Amino acid sequence: MYITPLFFPNLLRIQRNSFLNFLEYGLKKEIQKLEVILETEKNIKIIFYPKLYQLELPYYNCNDCILNSETYSCELSIPIKFVGPVPRILWINLANIPVLTNNCHFILNGSPRVVVSQMVRSPGIYFHKGKDDFFILSYYADIISERGTWLRLEMTENDYVVLRTKSFPGIPFIIFLQALGLKPKTIYSFLPREKPIDLIDLDDLEDLNKNKLKENNELKEDENFEEDEILQENKKRYDETYDSQILALRKIDKHCKYFFTNNGSITWNLQLLFNRFMSPKYYDLGYVGRIQLNKKFHFYKNNFDLTLNVNDLLLSVHFLFKFKYGLFEDDEIDNLKNKRVKIIGELLQYQLIIGIQRLKISIKNRILKLDLNNELNINKVFSSKPMNTTIAEFFGLNPLSQFMDEINPLSIITHKRRLSSLGLGGISADNTILTIRSIHPTLYGRICPIETPEGKNAGLVNSFSIFADVKSDCFLQTPLYKINNGHIVYNTGINCLAADYDDTHSILSADVKRSRVGFLSDKKLPTLIKQELRELDSKDIDFISISRIQMLSIATSLIPFLEHNDANRVLMGSNMQRQAVPLLIPECCLVGTGLESKIINDLDEGINSYSDGIVYYLSFRKLIIYNFIRKYKKILLKDNFLRFTTILNINSFDFLKQEKIDFNKIKYNSLFLFFKNKKVIQIHSFKKFLKFQKIDYFLHSYKHSNQGTCSLNRVQVNSSQWVIKRNSLANGLSMCQNELALGKNLFVGYISWKGYNFEDAVVISKKLRTNHVYTSTHLEKFEIEITSFDENVEFLTRDVPGITFEQQKKLDNTGIIKIGSFVSENDILVGKVLRIKSDFSSPYRKLLKNIFKKGSKDLKYEFKDVSFKVPKYKKGRITLIKYQPIKKKKSRDKSYNRILLIHLLQNRIIQIGDKISGRHGNKGVISQVLEEINMPYLVDGTALDIILNPLGVPSRMNIGQVLECLLGLASTYVLKRFKIIPFDEAIDFELSRNFVYSKLYLSKIKTGNKWLFNLTYPGKTKLIDAYSGLYFDQPITVGKAYILKLIHLVEEKIHARSTGPYALVTQQPLKGKSKQGGQRIGEMEVWALEGYGAAYILHELLTIKSDDSENRQHVVSVLLESRSSKVRTTETFKVLIRELQSLCLNVQFFK
Repeated sequence: MYITPLFFPNLLRIQRNSFLNFLEYGLKKEIQKLEVILETEKNIKIIFYPKLYQLELPYYNCNDCILNSETYSCELSIPIKFVGPVPRILWINLANIPVLTNNCHFILNGSPRVVVSQMVRSPGIYFHKGKDDFFILSYYADIISERGTWLRLEMTENDYVVLRTKSFPGIPFIIFLQALGLKPKTIYSFLPREKPIDLIDLDDLEDLNKNKLKENNELKEDENFEEDEILQENKKRYDETYDSQILALRKIDKHCKYFFTNNGSITWNLQLLFNRFMSPKYYDLGYVGRIQLNKKFHFYKNNFDLTLNVNDLLLSVHFLFKFKYGLFEDDEIDNLKNKRVKIIGELLQYQLIIGIQRLKISIKNRILKLDLNNELNINKVFSSKPMNTTIAEFFGLNPLSQFMDEINPLSIITHKRRLSSLGLGGISADNTILTIRSIHPTLYGRICPIETPEGKNAGLVNSFSIFADVKSDCFLQTPLYKINNGHIVYNTGINCLAADYDDTHSILSADVKRSRVGFLSDKKLPTLIKQELRELDSKDIDFISISRIQMLSIATSLIPFLEHNDANRVLMGSNMQRQAVPLLIPECCLVGTGLESKIINDLDEGINSYSDGIVYYLSFRKLIIYNFIRKYKKILLKDNFLRFTTILNINSFDFLKQEKIDFNKIKYNSLFLFFKNKKVIQIHSFKKFLKFQKIDYFLHSYKHSNQGTCSLNRVQVNSSQWVIKRNSLANGLSMCQNELALGKNLFVGYISWKGYNFEDAVVISKKLRTNHVYTSTHLEKFEIEITSFDENVEFLTRDVPGITFEQQKKLDNTGIIKIGSFVSENDILVGKVLRIKSDFSSPYRKLLKNIFKKGSKDLKYEFKDVSFKVPKYKKGRITLIKYQPIKKKKSRDKSYNRILLIHLLQNRIIQIGDKISGRHGNKGVISQVLEEINMPYLVDGTALDIILNPLGVPSRMNIGQVLECLLGLASTYVLKRFKIIPFDEAIDFELSRNFVYSKLYLSKIKTGNKWLFNLTYPGKTKLIDAYSGLYFDQPITVGKAYILKLIHLVEEKIHARSTGPYALVTQQPLKGKSKQGGQRIGEMEVWALEGYGAAYILHELLTIKSDDSENRQHVVSVLLESRSSKVRTTETFKVLIRELQSLCLNVQFFK
């Protein structure tokens, strides 16, 4: 069954649904925890009404927030009743909550940000075993909570159970239970013999609650309880017991002073112990944790207590004994049934809990400082600062809140679908083991096993699979079709299964042969069951995947023929597609997978028509469409209205609650001609017959991104054109024909060319530069502050000292660059001068002036040039000049700042040093740009655009690039584009190669070019050397491949230094391009120069070019006088001497 892109779910539904759930349920749940605040000393009572909360609409829209550096947020307000000397009911602003945009990202201070989903361990109990530092085998039971202290029950080989946490070492488990109020004989009854035996009836566990404490700290004893042989055996094993609860509390107090103080009473210590583990205020298992505990203990009664109780602790020890005796296996940490996902809504809800706690403390502290004699000011009691600070800390400091990757649409949507195991509550990248990074069988259909970063975060940061979804309890699930007796049941719909079903159900991959009606083969098929691949009959299989690409992420599924590549190269191809910069003229790929349009549609990158209508107005910034309002069942036509013939057919659609007007071709042509002949459409003339609705579409031009790339809307319609609903009106970033367009289709030849394409180097044609094939637009944003102090004031002026006439022409009367001006390095963008006071009096007069506060007669004003100029290596055209609003600061500083925003648009043509790549991990750096006449060419005279090294194919095992370029060659001559879903060989053996060869043969027949397909060497052709005009000795693989230009541009990295700043201590050049630094000559570089015997070059590098400050000052005179410089002591050696002397070492120099 072929799955079309329309079948795919919305790729951003997980994030959108999570935030909507937070607004509907999570926000209301946490606000309702605001209790009545009562202050008896001040006789003040505050009553909250959280059920009546309101969210106001954002003040700015998304574009205005980006331009004005504002936050796209809404105000959360609730009513309160203030009961005091003067009772009042009023509304208070609780917090400003950032709102998720329609494209599922936040806007904070004008910058788009993404909150990445987090993968954490699910709350519950987990059993595992391991060896300690002394290689002693121990058995563990970890009780993980959603909020509160994690507990660990550790049992050694001699059945000695100890309770541990991160804060204190270890407490004997029996003593801990005695401190909670249990008698020893009750505890011993739960401890089994050395052989495995069930000693308790799980249905009678609730009777143990009778053993809890009374108010007088005494225990209830069971009068009918009699000791037997089991109790006697356990008493011998656990000799470290205490007969009373008081002694147990004192024992814990001795072991761990974290909970108790020596001066605290027994009652107080007991209350602290209960609050630590059994109070909802400090400990929370969570709903998921409680369900997991009940399932683990086979306890199916209605127990939904979200804290630990005595039953849980006793059962944990009981099952720990069973685990030691081998009655069940240990739990896998990497299994997805033991992991859950925290998405945007849950992360924000947790921050809301912290903010509400801070708000309560803030209100109580403010009430204590309140003076009731004066008039009550509600701002002195309530402040939204605690809540706003908590939310700002999350978005600003949490590693899960990241700047959105806006290089191209694929990077945007991939960043939003990213899944991280790092962050607060997760794991650390420095202390992870290999098993956490590895691929687990339960990842199938839920997490992509391929797309992950390279480096220290490999395996810790992943991406959702295409069809992956999240359950209500935040466990990942994947859709599957049911199989009934060897037949795929399509009619009953899709079943979504989580990872806990993988152990009990068998799952078949979709890349198997089947009949048209869904019957599987009678042969045994490889099936995934209990995390293993087994061969089963089709009648014994339960489910089958719905798509061949179900296990892949969205970026990986864009690679055609990926099944013919090594997985490491597919990983590189997935990552490098996200690094492709948008080109000036986008072009769709000739060979794709069919998902290119799905990304654009879900991301809403372009502008689509909301309804049918006529294009009335068209400009660079705005587009107006008039459409008919369809609310009448009948339309009465006048006799003089001759443009429409007959009566309009109106077909009613009840489920859409609207009506559809059917125009035939005559009506359409007459309407089109009428509008086309009119320069200005007279809409009022139609109001007698039809009602029109005006719809405005606003286009963005030169939109800035976080990575400096530039996007704009390109209009795809003409004036007076009839458009249909959902038609594309304007393209967006990296879009072409409503599809994703990241690169260009180029003629590629795999041949070694004079060593210039050695080791992944690439040779390109100069045609790519002259025709602007790989020219990309980049937008750089400059923020210039205009500051004014008490005495020193900055003025904007075009009369800057030392300015040239050419530079002055580009400035307006205020000294600001004009929009549309082309500027280059060192040109003035904002002309500024600083007025400073200069006092030429003597130091004695300055001292007297400061003492007696009198002015000086020698005081004069000077003007200093502080103009903002174009940085080094930058040039472009000015597209935007805007004053940012002045934000008030609560400070005593009388200075004020104005911020001027300037956008610089740059066109970057491809050049030597730029990095390019294909979609199969075949990356390289441009080493040579050849004239088109010097490039090798085909028999029909077509010159190659790019030359790749053939040695990069067999060693990397990415054969998919060869199949892609051959099918692209056939596509060029057949004039068709191909969409190839990966893993197509499920249909037939060697289908990929046969399909490519058949299309090459078809292009040969259609065009008559016999060189396109030769049976002697299929897929290869003869290529002619441009220098000699002769054929190369061997046939060469030539085709059309989709090549991307990556954001690693040499223009941003190239740097040179002759002189510049030096460090104060070592007197060595600074490092870094931004500091005009130099290149470091390290130890290995010194060895290399020593190997070549370059003594004088090495001497210069280590002395006058480094830290010999004395010789550095006289180097010009030495060169002019043709004499050698003297060897002097370098600054770093002087620093070394000072460091030795600081260690009280007497270092002296001797001749």
